[in-house]
Amino acid sequence: MSRPASPGAPSEAHNVLAITPFRRLWISLVLSGLGDWLSLLALVSLAAIFTADAPVLVRYLAIGGVLAVKLAPSVLFSPLVGALTDRLDRRWTMVAGDVLRGLLYVSVPVVGLLAPGFALPWLFIAALLAEIVELLWTGAKDSAVPNLVPRKLLGQADRLGLFTAYGTAPIAALLFAGLASISNVLGVLVPSLASPEADIALYLNGLLFFVAAGIVAGLPIPAHRSAKDTQSPTRDARILPAVFQGLRGSGDPVLLRGLSVGLIATVVAVGAVIGVGRLHAEGLGAGNAGFGVLFAAVLGGMGLGAIAGPRVLKLFSRRRLFGLTAVLAGVVLLFTGAVGDMVLAAVLALVLGVVAGMAWATALTVVTREIEDEHRAAVHAHLNGAARLTLVLSTVLAPVAAGFIGDRALPIGPLTYDLRGGAVVLMAVGLLGVVAAVVAHHRVNRNDPEAGPGLLPELFAALRGVEITEPVAEDDKPSGAFIVIEGGEGAGKSTQVRELTVWLRDQGFEVVSTRQPGATKLGMRLRGLLLDRENSHITPRAEVLLYAADKADHVQQEILPALRRGAVVISDRYTDSLLAYQGAGRDLAVSDIRDISTWAVQDLVPDLTVLLDVRPEEGLSRLSGPADRIESESAEFHDRVRKGFLDLARADPDRYLVLDAREPRERVTREIQKRVRALLPDPVPSASEAVTGMIPVIKND
Repeated sequence: MSRPASPGAPSEAHNVLAITPFRRLWISLVLSGLGDWLSLLALVSLAAIFTADAPVLVRYLAIGGVLAVKLAPSVLFSPLVGALTDRLDRRWTMVAGDVLRGLLYVSVPVVGLLAPGFALPWLFIAALLAEIVELLWTGAKDSAVPNLVPRKLLGQADRLGLFTAYGTAPIAALLFAGLASISNVLGVLVPSLASPEADIALYLNGLLFFVAAGIVAGLPIPAHRSAKDTQSPTRDARILPAVFQGLRGSGDPVLLRGLSVGLIATVVAVGAVIGVGRLHAEGLGAGNAGFGVLFAAVLGGMGLGAIAGPRVLKLFSRRRLFGLTAVLAGVVLLFTGAVGDMVLAAVLALVLGVVAGMAWATALTVVTREIEDEHRAAVHAHLNGAARLTLVLSTVLAPVAAGFIGDRALPIGPLTYDLRGGAVVLMAVGLLGVVAAVVAHHRVNRNDPEAGPGLLPELFAALRGVEITEPVAEDDKPSGAFIVIEGGEGAGKSTQVRELTVWLRDQGFEVVSTRQPGATKLGMRLRGLLLDRENSHITPRAEVLLYAADKADHVQQEILPALRRGAVVISDRYTDSLLAYQGAGRDLAVSDIRDISTWAVQDLVPDLTVLLDVRPEEGLSRLSGPADRIESESAEFHDRVRKGFLDLARADPDRYLVLDAREPRERVTREIQKRVRALLPDPVPSASEAVTGMIPVIKND
């Protein structure tokens, strides 16, 4: 059986924050995070102010240059800096990194005061040096975390660190907007400041980094060890390889490419707002305060959307929700560029952030539910890397494009419409985003097992909190075909499910591939309980009932609806696993378990059960990664399970196809296809055959 997905929620933070050294490190992370975001806002503002008298193209290029210097190094240079970090002392690298960043950011307004002609070049130099120092600091921090928390809490610590890094962005933006709102008073009190809010923000940066350095200096971080033993899994040294390796061999390629295209479209929308936000807000008469509000709205909205995504429209198909939110992000961005009111632009930026965050969270839900455990990490790495790279490119290129477009006054009758380059970029990106999101929606929703009879009826029903199903007469029997792949650990079930799914779809059939446990929302939670090695206290009878609950929910929500509409359902495990593992394996009465499972699945029996037979020692040797609760059972247990499967097959030979899992994968696949051909319903409706006079032919591979 596959391993459960690791839980991921910031609500678990109280567990790791109870550890005093980590709590102190987290406080320094909060201060550093605020400093990083404040520096981004302040430097962009100063770049706009230092070029205030220059042509529009120069102003946008200056802003694009600052964004490139601030964002690109983390993607481009992480592998090189990561290798260097592993050779440095973690604590003192962090202390020195905080001190150096503080000094560099403080130096920007100081140089602007003492040498105005050198202010803009030094801004770029200081920003670049600060980002390189930050890479060293981040590597040291990530490698230090495993020394401060137990291994079992490392995932929670990493998630809290990620949440903190992005959660401080809207706070910093609102702080910057607050400074900007009183900039006139500051300008009167200190006339030498080029931009009071930006200069004060950079001085505040220095203070934040110096305090963070003092906190880290007192942490009990051990001396340097090999990074192989202590490296945190959050390090981003392989962002580019993860992006370019793509999604090969990771499941349904059409689904995954659709998710990737949709996410890229939403990320580009967010990046465009960040890239042109400063001068766009200036064009709306809001200046730095407006830029801070836009920044806080879009990034804060993303956080709200990511939290709300899994909780919104729970009865609505997740694939459809992803497509709708991606399309809505493009539409909202289009209107954000078109409006000429700062308040309305800020509201639309907030909505954009919310729907973008919902799209991201929904995509991760689809990946968790529908991608096999062994491929899920690669898919997550690809999507995360693609999003990071796309955000950098869109944020940097958006102001460059706006600069080349420039600002124009368009006469419309007696009126004049000010067409600004930033607004044109937002509208153009929004329009292209809508097109890309529509394409992604169609790809993602192909063969959606959760989808109802129609998008709008399902949406309206979900808004009312009502689950919509197609009307089926009580005496109607499922018209589809139900095929189950069974076997012990490492038998190759998932591979054969994938091969059979692709083959049948090539023949024109609607195919729903699924698994037990874990195919529904309830099943995902039960899977985590049942397969977690820490839950060794679960008694055999309770285990039977938990598995039966998963099967009952799975059959009612997934399998029966698909069969009733004529689809071919292929399941990785079914009731035979319950009889073999919990009956034979746990030495419980098979007849009692059969009664429970029969009632749970509403007497639904597969048309074909393929048993991939493999000796336990050989199957277990094929597994990679740590064993789950079932995989770690004794050899005697797995021997009893294998015998239980073979006994079931001998008792019902007409329903079973027993194959030797040691045979080459291609040969096993051909044998399954040969047996499945006789079970297949006709993929072309009889009405169509009457018109064409043709009978569909199944290809021989």
